[in-house]
Amino acid sequence: MDYKDYLPIFLDESRENLVQLNKLLLELEPDPDNKELLNEIFRIAHTIKGMSATMGFNNMATLTHNMENILDDLRKGKLKADRDIINLLFFSFDALEKGLELISTSGTDDSPLLKEAIERFSGREKIVESKPIPKETTPSRIILDQYNMLVIKDAIQKGFNAYEIHVKLRENTVLKSVRAYMVFKVLEEKGEIIYSKPSTTDLENEKFDLDFTVVFITKETEEIIKRLILQISEIDSVDIISIPIEEGLEAQRVEKISKPQETTIEKEGSRTLSKMGQTIRIDVERLDELMNLVGELVIQRTRLAQIREFDSTTDELARITNELQNLVMKVRMIPIEQVFNRFPRMVRDLSQESGKKVRLEIYGADTELDKTVVDAMGDPLMHLIRNAIDHGIESPEERVKLGKPEEGLIKLSAYHEGNNIYIEVEDDGGGINVDKVKRKAIERGLVAEETANRMSEEDIYNLLFIPGFSTSEKVTDISGRGVGMDVVKRRVEELNGTIRIESKLGKGTKVIIRLPLTLAIIQSLLVKASEEIFAIPLSNIEEIVRLEESDIKTVKNVEVLYSRGRVIPLYRLSEVLGLTSKNMCNFAVIVRTAGKQIGIAVDSLIGEEEIVIKSIDKMVNLNRNFVGATILGNGKVALILDVNTLASM
Repeated sequence: MDYKDYLPIFLDESRENLVQLNKLLLELEPDPDNKELLNEIFRIAHTIKGMSATMGFNNMATLTHNMENILDDLRKGKLKADRDIINLLFFSFDALEKGLELISTSGTDDSPLLKEAIERFSGREKIVESKPIPKETTPSRIILDQYNMLVIKDAIQKGFNAYEIHVKLRENTVLKSVRAYMVFKVLEEKGEIIYSKPSTTDLENEKFDLDFTVVFITKETEEIIKRLILQISEIDSVDIISIPIEEGLEAQRVEKISKPQETTIEKEGSRTLSKMGQTIRIDVERLDELMNLVGELVIQRTRLAQIREFDSTTDELARITNELQNLVMKVRMIPIEQVFNRFPRMVRDLSQESGKKVRLEIYGADTELDKTVVDAMGDPLMHLIRNAIDHGIESPEERVKLGKPEEGLIKLSAYHEGNNIYIEVEDDGGGINVDKVKRKAIERGLVAEETANRMSEEDIYNLLFIPGFSTSEKVTDISGRGVGMDVVKRRVEELNGTIRIESKLGKGTKVIIRLPLTLAIIQSLLVKASEEIFAIPLSNIEEIVRLEESDIKTVKNVEVLYSRGRVIPLYRLSEVLGLTSKNMCNFAVIVRTAGKQIGIAVDSLIGEEEIVIKSIDKMVNLNRNFVGATILGNGKVALILDVNTLASM
């Protein structure tokens, strides 16, 4: 078998299974006797084993086989899930994850960590010995409710046949859900499935072992149905039992009548079989291409809107493009849970490593945002959580002395607000010592003492984002090397987001990240400077004020704007960009970024417009003050300002 054609599917399926496995192992640790958890973990290990063996990845297959055996002993009560076994299972999980990474890059599972994990099982002869294949058993009959029996009775009276079909897949079948789908597809061409056990949802998600049963109504004979199913590869056996009308009538006499709403639910559940196979994976590059085409459509819509004679046409075009745009964006949206799920395990390991007791609480994991943003936020959030454990949370002894619970708390949350998503990492540790940060900054020559004494708390917190800055007295394996916070800030700003810190000494620290829902199409304000048009992302703008020369002052050779009792640094856009301008700056656009406000003085305002962000080729030698460009409705190109770099001037 040439597995290369199936490798992307194998990798995707295995990653999904490992995410679930990690979650279940974390749940098992405090509840080691939970049979449901053990059964589910066993099922996942069995699935990975079968897929790996089929693809020829023997190290992964061997390790998961060993995991299966130990899990089977745990299920039967022969072993106790003590700390050593839990740690062995976690180590096996890490080995599987590393093995999968190696497969994705090199096509082989020849991973030292996988081999080490297999070796750790080798001392347990009972675990690694082969288990006998269970003898075939006659499938048990399923019990149908009154609604389904009425359907069967009606069908039989109209000349149809009703069958109970039990399908068993071969041992080590790869992609069981696909085989189940193929069975359903073949059957639905010849009749109607009215019931399945397990449910179609469980079959789609591979929440079954090797067999499933359906109730099928058709005019075909048993022989034809059996032959059609057996033509599908990896089918081990098919048992078909004819359901006589007498059985249906008997069931009606003895079974309690379902409530009307229960009947409706069953009816809907039994008719959802057409949904099987409707969920597909889409390559991100194809989504990007689709988004680019939608972007071009938005641009053309804007151009058409400028032609007044076509008002009714452009209104309809606007409606269609808006719906298409929203649909494409929804396709790209995924829950941030995919990132959040990796942190409970990390917190567990770091807690043990640091000798601290830490509990992680997660809120809003189902919050959705653009896949590009989700993928990019993994490392920044990891740095923040590591810092919270190392710098924020005190030791159990210290916490008791301070009147706090022994166990520290980290809250990781996400929520929507307008067109932005907010991600917060909050701990109940010692908080940030402002004086200590200030002293370190002065010692390192990052800021003059006089300047530091005038800085607000927010400005002092922002010193933590300077590359190499750290208040740690010693370097640990967790953090303290002066790396992390600058990486977080840079990554957030690359995503056109902002980050700020709130802290109370002795109470804890909260890091708040604001990000756009999508990076492809944004709302912006178009402004003019020196007869050139520029776009400013609306998410960065706090307010717009009309400029009077009397409002502009000079402090230490720097222009500032006095507005409502505030002193705001002011930058004339034409001067910043090296443009010659004879026009008066009539407006100041007040933006907030990097924890502070600045004013951008522009000649005039054009208005709000939805723009499509286009990246700029690296070959183009462009000022660093721009994040990209966009094509306006008149066909001209406008550059999009990077307010973060303006704020750092």
